Amino acid sequence: MTTRRTRFEPWRLPILAALAVLLTGAAGATGRASAGVPPEARRLEKALQGVRGIRADFVQIRDVALTGEEIQATGTLAFRPPHEFRLAYGKPDPQELVIRGDSLWVILPEENQAQRYPFSPDSPGSEIFLLFGGRNRSLEDAFTVTQSEWGSEPSALRLVPRHAEPGYPIEDIRLIVGKDGFPERLFFKESTGDTVVFQFTRVVKNPPDIESLVALHIPKGMEVIDATPTPNHGGPGLDREP
Repeated sequence: MTTRRTRFEPWRLPILAALAVLLTGAAGATGRASAGVPPEARRLEKALQGVRGIRADFVQIRDVALTGEEIQATGTLAFRPPHEFRLAYGKPDPQELVIRGDSLWVILPEENQAQRYPFSPDSPGSEIFLLFGGRNRSLEDAFTVTQSEWGSEPSALRLVPRHAEPGYPIEDIRLIVGKDGFPERLFFKESTGDTVVFQFTRVVKNPPDIESLVALHIPKGMEVIDATPTPNHGGPGLDREP
């Protein structure tokens, strides 16, 4: 196993959105009966009822199809509905991905850069973003959800986007629900052949410090690179350190 820099590529944005969708899939549910929904999905929905925020520690393992490398990273994920999201990597190198309104910020301390990319829950082919917009939709509105054996797992959920467009970067999504009803392991297979596994070591519902956990902070003196021409140059929720 190697530990090399975990580089961000904008085309992987749907994977970040999927994390938030899966962690808060029940947050926007309307309370209607989940007829025909697999038992593991119902357990997930029950555990996440009334969610006002989620914090999770994770280990991420990427298997690179081209080289056979296995790359491990660790960090913390935080989400506050409807669309405040922060993924903070601690090892092997510090890096943050923060979604605020119409912007995705990539904070790279070692490069002394904050990069801003456009973000929209309504981009073509991105039905996976539905729950970012605060719409009252549940997990099964965005995905066809089935449950079956998967490898050594007796009960895994498989999620197939209902309206994936050509070029959609994710080919397969599997979710293991833990004993407490929270996500325990999340698996993606990308169109490149790479696979990504997020192993959640701790999931906390409604942490009291959720506002600070999802906050965007750009250190004083850090170079800001804006990759979008939108009028809202600074982006919502921008906090520069004094």
